[in-house]
Amino acid sequence: MDMTGKRPSEIIAGFLEFLEASKSEYESAYSDVGREDSKTQTFLHDIELAPNRGERDKVCTKLQQSRRTRRKAKDRAQLYEHVCSFYTDKQNQNLVKALRRLQNDQAAREKYLFGNREFKNRVD
Repeated sequence: MDMTGKRPSEIIAGFLEFLEASKSEYESAYSDVGREDSKTQTFLHDIELAPNRGERDKVCTKLQQSRRTRRKAKDRAQLYEHVCSFYTDKQNQNLVKALRRLQNDQAAREKYLFGNREFKNRVD
């Protein structure tokens, strides 16, 4: 075990999980951006057709909240954009596969090293 208290296979597995999670996080964030973008058009129509200032102010507040939500989602997407691009790039798939093999090989070695090993006497 290293200074973090984790075995090498756990660290490698954690990195692979992070790569996979970054892809879903990126896609989820951009989905949220699209959802807020579609709301904007509705809000603009509602502002245009509002019967009075009070109703228009309510719609403008909703628009403001939507834009803030969109900004947070877009920032989240940008945070994971490069990691997601790395993970999904076809040129990097061999590296990801090699890391999975390394993690499996390392886990097997650790199972041997930290498992119950027994000495078998070869001499009678």
